[in-house]
Amino acid sequence: MDNDYIAALSYDEKLVFIKMFCKLIKADGVAEASELEFLNVIAARFGVDKNTVVDIIKNIGNLDYTTEARKIANRQHALELIKELCVLANIDESLDNAELDVIINAAEALGIEDDKVVLINRWVLDSLILNKAGRVIMEKNNG
Repeated sequence: MDNDYIAALSYDEKLVFIKMFCKLIKADGVAEASELEFLNVIAARFGVDKNTVVDIIKNIGNLDYTTEARKIANRQHALELIKELCVLANIDESLDNAELDVIINAAEALGIEDDKVVLINRWVLDSLILNKAGRVIMEKNNG
């Protein structure tokens, strides 16, 4: 994950990102360990404490995530949000239709074109594949 954009986010924008991640994790009804690890890592990088994340998770059923997404007015920040949602959705090597719906609806709320979402997701998938291949080459694990 590229962290350069994080410094430019306001705290409220960081909360929107966390809310969107929580919504995506809950979308398929299965919270995978890799997804929760992603959430913990990014919350720490964003400077959002665990109690706040727990409160968000508890109230995720009441969240209108498209309204939340619209709070991201900066196009670069919106693109980063879509990228991070794609990373999270693909981290467990399974992109569920419910997760895809969250990404598509968020992109629509953010004014991001469908073809741009496809390109971002392809880039994320290619990056994950290259990372995995690199780990094998460097004998860090078996894939």
